[in-house]
Amino acid sequence: MKVVQFGLRYSPNVGDGIIAECLAHAVRKTVPGAMVEMVDLSGRTGFGQVLVRNRALALKVMAVLPGPLRRRIVRWRLGRMLDRVEPDWAKAVRGAKVVILGGGQIFADADLNFPLKIARAAKVVRAAGVPLAIHAVGVQGGWSAEGRVLLAQVIAADLRQVGLRDELSWNAWLAETGGRGPVPVLTRDPGLLAAACYGPAPKKTGRVGLCVTDPTILRYHADSAVAGAGEGGLGFFRELARALADAGHKVTLFCNGAEEDRAALDAVIADPGVAAMVLTGAVSLAPPPATPRDLALTIAAMKAVVAHRLHACIVAWSYGLPVVGLGWDRKVESFFASVGAEAAFAGGDGVSVDAMADRLDRALKARPDPERHASVLAETEAAIAAAVHSARRSVKR
Repeated sequence: MKVVQFGLRYSPNVGDGIIAECLAHAVRKTVPGAMVEMVDLSGRTGFGQVLVRNRALALKVMAVLPGPLRRRIVRWRLGRMLDRVEPDWAKAVRGAKVVILGGGQIFADADLNFPLKIARAAKVVRAAGVPLAIHAVGVQGGWSAEGRVLLAQVIAADLRQVGLRDELSWNAWLAETGGRGPVPVLTRDPGLLAAACYGPAPKKTGRVGLCVTDPTILRYHADSAVAGAGEGGLGFFRELARALADAGHKVTLFCNGAEEDRAALDAVIADPGVAAMVLTGAVSLAPPPATPRDLALTIAAMKAVVAHRLHACIVAWSYGLPVVGLGWDRKVESFFASVGAEAAFAGGDGVSVDAMADRLDRALKARPDPERHASVLAETEAAIAAAVHSARRSVKR
């Protein structure tokens, strides 16, 4: 049985690749004889492929342009890429029993970026006559009129199932689609299967992993208050590393691999205060991950993790590690609520770094409950198997 999965396997933010690889892992495990082919929605064909150089600068420039001009630029740029890759996508879909459009916050209209990609994927799937399942996606509201037209093209495919990863996404989906298409179901993020997909870390470090994320990216995409925004950007990570070290923890700084996050990590390490802590061994640096496996095993080696990035939090939870999530996007808060770990989420910019160190100490004493953990992972696998088998069911519209 051939299954094609459209996602972001080769994204430089390798947390997106973890979703794709974990989803494929679960399909192979739960569907006997399944063969999975992964297709990158951004047209990448390998790790390390750079589509937009100086992305952080490009985002700053785009942010000051009028909306109609931004959308025109994105439509022109993406249109050329999608025209180039469409024949390859059509070839990949040929002979498939089901296509899964899965994982990540890919149903969001930021200047038509994802609407253009998912609409083109739906066009290819529709032309091939293959059933389509949407699985474990995040949905953000506030789509443009052009974006809703593109979304309608996805619904016009042979759409058998819509799996959304949280209640906020459910409400946004209904608002943007007007209730068209299959009734959505809630499905857990495939990244929860990271421990099963990648296995244990070769060696535990006994350190706290602090995930560094470019504050510009957090502010650009935030839909809630950004934890640490009051600390002057990257100064937040310096002060949080200090607070954790003062509390007796050894800290390892890491990132999710995106170009702007790598630059932010370099800037934090170059800070004189952080450099001094590196010399004492209180702070160390993990090499930026080149692949999803690199990131998963970097996290697996820690004793605990503190992060804004959703998939740094999800992978840590998958490995049964204590984790503190930092606010900026409601999807992060929704994840912690979904696994019963609301107390480990630090939302807003009014939470001090010392308070976050205290929150980590509490998380270390209240590790994920083993029964809850096993139940969540079983639900994650079962939902992926159901998405594949949705191709065998008829759907009422």
